[in-house]
Amino acid sequence: MAKNTLLMCANIPVLEFNFDEGEYKVLDDEKLPYQLKGRIADIPELSANATKYDVTQAAIAMNKNANSVTRYLASRVLPLTRENAKKIYSLFGFEQAQDDYSKALISITCRSVSLQDNYWVRNADDPVSWADVDLRQNSLSETVAQVSLHGTSLTLHGIEHTPELNGQGAYAKAWKRENGTLFLYKLGARESDLESKIEVMVSRLLDKCNVPHVRYYDAETNGRYACKCECMTDGRLSILSGMDFYSYCAAVGIDGKRLALQIDADTIYKMWIVDYLISNRDRHGMNWGFFYDSNSMEILRCHPLFDHNNAFDDELMKDKDAPYLFDPSMTMKEAALFAMKRTNFHFTQDVTEADFISPKYYESFASRANDLSLGIRNIARTTTIGRRSR
Repeated sequence: MAKNTLLMCANIPVLEFNFDEGEYKVLDDEKLPYQLKGRIADIPELSANATKYDVTQAAIAMNKNANSVTRYLASRVLPLTRENAKKIYSLFGFEQAQDDYSKALISITCRSVSLQDNYWVRNADDPVSWADVDLRQNSLSETVAQVSLHGTSLTLHGIEHTPELNGQGAYAKAWKRENGTLFLYKLGARESDLESKIEVMVSRLLDKCNVPHVRYYDAETNGRYACKCECMTDGRLSILSGMDFYSYCAAVGIDGKRLALQIDADTIYKMWIVDYLISNRDRHGMNWGFFYDSNSMEILRCHPLFDHNNAFDDELMKDKDAPYLFDPSMTMKEAALFAMKRTNFHFTQDVTEADFISPKYYESFASRANDLSLGIRNIARTTTIGRRSR
């Protein structure tokens, strides 16, 4: 990597770096990714009279920059824990090393493109433009999608710019374009379709609540049941995960919890309520986050709730006082009761047993709704729920 590399935001150069030479120069501080804000240090120029202290400080700054950029690029490459990830690596001929530097090199090779935002990389003397690599505008590889979803043994000729190398999470998934719209297909664990069916079920339940959420649909791929949803981002809206938001706040000395509530307390509180109702054990820092304006970089609001295929966890349904993953200082019930006092969460339609794929899910949901005083007034007015909620 002798040549300098540019980190781009669409067509705007944001950062120029060279791992070999230890050079890191911010070109547009405003457009710097949130994951790098506050993490790129100025490297002092050393004069002939530089002291040992000066040399040490320069080395520390250089090392900080190298680590920050390497971690950022590595975070844009899927981990081997994703189902079929090893086959995706093999398809591209990549080594399966998982250290940050190895993953950063993979990221650079595939231009680090993503459907979450407008960032990508190119060599400083490369004439390629954003229009050439933008995944929303260019064709997607069916070969890569087949391997990503089904682990199919196929051959790829050349390097593809693909969203499949950027996907996170554990389940097999792939992007497909249908009638001009990008959909993310997701399968359940191994040969099961339960997780995908739960995802669609929760989506339909949230259709009956005043909560912004991603809508999931029934789908099929290679004879298997799947769920699918539309891409949340476009050329203007980008996503900042909750984990990266808190990391950014820590780097620049901001109280992340306070700022998150200042930005969009309503959606965050509704999320706490939803997670309690559906016994969701999976609200980690990558499963919630914010929209920000790709041009102004302003953080706008929470993005719609998504990724509920691990809801209605059997053990969690039995334990209403389990710690809440979003904030382990609270139980899930405490968080939901706290949130109910601070937002106007309500059902917009009756919820009935027919909305659930299993009676036990219905029973759990109804019981927890009653805990929040949502119960039989807002859920279906049936003698069944009345009898079971006394």
